[in-house]
Amino acid sequence: MVRDVQPERTMRPLSRPLAILVASVLAQVAGCGDDAAGGDPTSMPAQDASSRDEASAVDPATAGDAGADAPLPAHGFRADWFDDFSDRKVTRGEASVGIAHDAATSPAPGVRGILYSVRWTAQLAVANAGEHSFFANADDGVRVFVDDKAIIDDWTAHPPTESSGKVTLAAGEHHLRVEYFQLRGAASLALEWLPPGGVRGGLPKEVLAPRTSPPVDANGIVRQGPRPTFENPATPFDCPDPGVLATARDGHPLFAMVCTGGKLPIRLSDDLVTWRDSGNFLLPSGKASWSANGGRNWAPEIHAIGTGYVAYYTAVNAANVLSIGCTHATALEGPYTDCGGPLVQDALGVIDATFFEDPGGKKYLYYKIDGNSVGQRTPIFARELAANGLSFAAGSAAVEVLNNDANTWEGGVVEAPWVVKHGSDYFLFYSGNVYDDRYRTGVARAKSPTGPFTKKGGPILGNNASWVGPGHGSVVSVHGRDYFFHHAWPALPNGKNDAAKGRFGLIAPIEWGADGWPVLGGGSSVTTPIAWP
Repeated sequence: MVRDVQPERTMRPLSRPLAILVASVLAQVAGCGDDAAGGDPTSMPAQDASSRDEASAVDPATAGDAGADAPLPAHGFRADWFDDFSDRKVTRGEASVGIAHDAATSPAPGVRGILYSVRWTAQLAVANAGEHSFFANADDGVRVFVDDKAIIDDWTAHPPTESSGKVTLAAGEHHLRVEYFQLRGAASLALEWLPPGGVRGGLPKEVLAPRTSPPVDANGIVRQGPRPTFENPATPFDCPDPGVLATARDGHPLFAMVCTGGKLPIRLSDDLVTWRDSGNFLLPSGKASWSANGGRNWAPEIHAIGTGYVAYYTAVNAANVLSIGCTHATALEGPYTDCGGPLVQDALGVIDATFFEDPGGKKYLYYKIDGNSVGQRTPIFARELAANGLSFAAGSAAVEVLNNDANTWEGGVVEAPWVVKHGSDYFLFYSGNVYDDRYRTGVARAKSPTGPFTKKGGPILGNNASWVGPGHGSVVSVHGRDYFFHHAWPALPNGKNDAAKGRFGLIAPIEWGADGWPVLGGGSSVTTPIAWP
């Protein structure tokens, strides 16, 4: 992601004086120029630089990451390609705006055939003043800006669809910006225009001069990669207590999620938004070898520890008392080998284990004693783990880090901890109250992973007309941005939870306030469009 401000350099003059260019453009528009429109841009595979004449000034084999602008030709567009909508992988000149490939084909160096975006920028030399029409046929989203005004805005995922817009332009130079994103499946984009008195067709490259530096916003900040938006839920099905791991594979983000229930199936995602079943499970037989039954397999989480993976989960022990177990694997999808017995037991029951590794290398397990099940207090404890995460460190002891305050919104419960470090502070996200429409999310912070933790006060995530009972979330970082992936029930008209539908998975962007505390959405589960992680 490019963050440094780079001032716009003086634009190179076109290769001919404007007066000569005007005459040339008029001839081309009338169909007299041999290379006026450059052909149908979709007929030129995006990955085939050799077919583009001046389209690419960069050897794809040697193109580096963004940050250093590539040499650009005299005519055409500057094209900035963003992998995962964030990482600018290559900048190159392109004679036209055109995309045509399948999901398995890379359209640019370092960019896979899904989950990417492109921004084309140029100075457009207008010969005849008047109304100009632009046409974009795209699969998926496309936006066209002239002088930073949106002429076409079809920023949604859809099959090939034509959009158009008009703008009245004076003769002379104008800023032209085209943005596109691709989600999955086949990708396509073709851009055309209709100038005054002309015919519809591709923009002649001779009327375009590539911008020589990345475009900036109104504050002079270099624009990030164009990002699509999505709307909650991310998992439109019952998936309570989602434990989400952010990792990477083949240089791209990869996310794993496991939810309460059954064999604890492992789901995967490339983008945190769309999920698929891996076909693998933490407990393939439906229960741990040490468990009395598989009726209460709850709150699983997978964590990367050392060179492998360890998953913690809740199950009942041989006495049918809730306990914490673990299972481990060398690969994310498994197969997983159970630890062979409970890791944590207590007569009152133990649930909701989570893992945290301090930057100094110490590892901790956090868990809740289920006192509320018998009308007692519900402390959350932390205890240092051994290096492999499969047992506790020699000589370690459990330390109470949080407890419920029955006189507040928490009622008789605090549970579902998740710990992160932000700046110099440690933050413990937790849930409180009964797990129906009364459930909420709170946060506390400390200077040490074992506390003492100070609660912010009221809940940071509550109910709205669409979602109730938000909680039991995971904090996930994607491209430098933090998100709280949590569950919530669809709301009934009376404000109660729709128990028949279960708890769906939702995403809330985290903003860190000036006071250091996290802010989640507007204080409740997000119902408006969110930029793709």
